[in-house]
Parts: sequence; structure tokens; C-alpha cells
Amino acid sequence: MRKVLRLAWFERTHTFRTSRALVVMLAIVVAVCYCLQGFVVSAVRSHASNVEKHSNVSVIELSTIRPDARVLDGESLSEVSGLGHVVSVVPWMQHDLDLADEGDWPAPTVSPGSLWATTYFEPRLPKMIKGDRPVSLQDDEILLPDSVPGGSLRHLYGKTVMFGYTHINGKYQGSYRTIPLKVVGIYDNSVPDKDGENPSYVSENTMDALFDGNVQESYTFAYVQVDSGDNVPLVQKKLAAMGFAVAGAAGQQDVTGILAALMSIGRFMFPIVLVCSLVFGLFLSVIWMKQRKRSLALLRCLGYTAGQLSALALVQVVQLVVAAGIAGIILGAGFSLLLAHSVDSGDLLNLTNLDSVVFDPVLALEMLAITVAGAVIGALPLSVRIAHTQPDALMRG
Repeated sequence: MRKVLRLAWFERTHTFRTSRALVVMLAIVVAVCYCLQGFVVSAVRSHASNVEKHSNVSVIELSTIRPDARVLDGESLSEVSGLGHVVSVVPWMQHDLDLADEGDWPAPTVSPGSLWATTYFEPRLPKMIKGDRPVSLQDDEILLPDSVPGGSLRHLYGKTVMFGYTHINGKYQGSYRTIPLKVVGIYDNSVPDKDGENPSYVSENTMDALFDGNVQESYTFAYVQVDSGDNVPLVQKKLAAMGFAVAGAAGQQDVTGILAALMSIGRFMFPIVLVCSLVFGLFLSVIWMKQRKRSLALLRCLGYTAGQLSALALVQVVQLVVAAGIAGIILGAGFSLLLAHSVDSGDLLNLTNLDSVVFDPVLALEMLAITVAGAVIGALPLSVRIAHTQPDALMRG
């Protein structure tokens, strides 16, 4: 075996020069697959670290839609707040609200309509377009939708704007009042939910001010924040036993979303590398054997066995595959860094705070092992057949 290794090492430069195109192609395939696989791992890690905090997975929705459901009022919600594992309880409220100054409209002749002030509950907020996603809102702050009749409200970001609302003076009586609020964020309202097409979001205290401090007799919905998604079933069971109409607030997008597509991509990366490595090993063995038939015949005459010649061919293949794999992993790590930076800075795919997997030792070893195994399997049949061919047949070939 030592003679085989010495001979393979001696021929390494010539072997690489004659197979350079195949090596470069395999390195590119490994780089792309490593980059995409690393991006999937990074996305899953990012999602896992934020899913409890920034999604509805750990949120329970209470409603009064069911006829026999318990009433949602101050007393009943106070009971809910006292349950174990419950972090907060937020009643859902809405109040009419509009832009009081026509100069703030996106189009001078088109009213943006009512922005419907809604109680802010951070886990239910879609992704932000301008501004950071706040955990809570101050009493003088508001989040506005991006798209309204007449255009976009992005120009109001960072400004203190006068909003108008209806003040209830009495039964069937009301007057128009204004309230100044600072726009601290613009969110994406391209996919409407039960809050309406273009609601705005304010704090509970601001909502109380819009209602002039009048306590609501009851609420249609309320949201219960649980300390962990693992404890949601337990809290749901307790709430149902108390007579509440209970439902999980997490929708399909919260549970799967873009991650489902990413995981589908991830499942195909290793098979792609394996198939490309098989093809690489096959073509490389063909090229190597074709160029060395006379040399192999001479080596047989000098006493090299068929097994040694087969081992020589496979060692040459492994040399090139390892070189291509290492180069591909280095390139893939660089591509992964650039891809993660582009996604994070551009807020693409609704993924934020994405940490790039620059180098994952486990992923690198898996990718390299699959590449080497595939190439060896691809090269094995021809290397064995040629090695067992008689020297005179090789000379004639």
C-alpha cells in the first residue's frame, strides 16, 4: 500500500491538471449545497430562538363567539391572569381613528379611511417595514399600516401626527376629537386578518383614553400569553374547564411559513451532492484510465497486483475529491455569509436576526464524507475492471 500512496502522490499534479474542469465543477456544486444547507440551519436556529417571543405559538385566544362561552370582562380576565404559566392577558378592543390633517394623507384627494385603533399585542403583529418591532407601546405611540387607500403611510414614520376619533357624549351622541400620537413603526398589512384591512395599533392606556376611561362591559376576544409553547395545552385545558371558549392563536404561517420551504430545500442538498459525486467519480475514472492504460500495463508487468492498481485509481480519485470538497466548503462558507447578510439586511423571506453558519464542523464533515463516498462508489466499477484486464489487452487499448 505504501508503494501505491507514493505513486499517487508523485502523479497528483498531472492528475489534477488533466481533470481540472471536473474538480472545479464538483467544488462549485459542493459550495452551493453547503451554502444552502448552512442557510437552512441558520434559518431554523433563528426561528427557534424567536418563535416563543415573536409568534402566536405560545398564545391562546379566548372568544365569546360560541353561545355558551363565558363572558370576557374585567373579572373573568382577572381570574385568567392568576393562572399558572400565564404571562399576560390582553383584551382585544377597537376604536375608530383617522388622520385628522389632510396634509398627512398619502394622496391629497383620497382619504385613507379609518385606521381603527386596535389594542397592541406584540406576538400577533406582522413583520415590520419601518422601525423596530416593539415589545410594548408607550401611551403616545402608534403603529400604522403600510398600505391604505391612496398609497402608503411610510412618510409618517417618526413623526407626531394628529389623529381624529369619535368621542361618545351620550346615547347616540358623539363629537369629533383629536389626539397626537408618534408613529414609531410601519407594519406590513398585505395579508389582512381579523383586525381588519388596515388597523393601527396603540397601547391599552391610549385605547382607554379613546374610550374616555369608560370600562368596557365585555370583550369579543382576549389573548393569553403563556410562558412557553410547551405549557399551552395545560393552560388551555384549565381555561376550558373554567367555561371559556379556547383556541390556539397560532396560524399556519406561524407554525410553518418559510421554514417549510427551507426544510424542503435542505432535504435535497445531500442527495444532490451524492449524485454529483457519483457522476464525478465515474467520469474521473474514465479519464484517468484512458490516459494511463499503457502505464497500467507496464505496472502489471513490474509486479503490481490488480488490487494495487485498483487502489491506485481510487486514491487518485479521493485526492481530487477531497481537494474539491475542501475548496467547495470554503467557498460555500463565504457564500453563506453573503447570503445571510443579504437576507438579514434586506429583511427578505420574513427572516430577521439571522446568524450565518460560516463554518459548521459537523455539516462540513457530512458534506465531505458524502462527496468522497459518492466519488469512490462511482469510480469503483471501472477501476476494478481495468485493473483486472490483462497487460496485452491494455497495450492494445
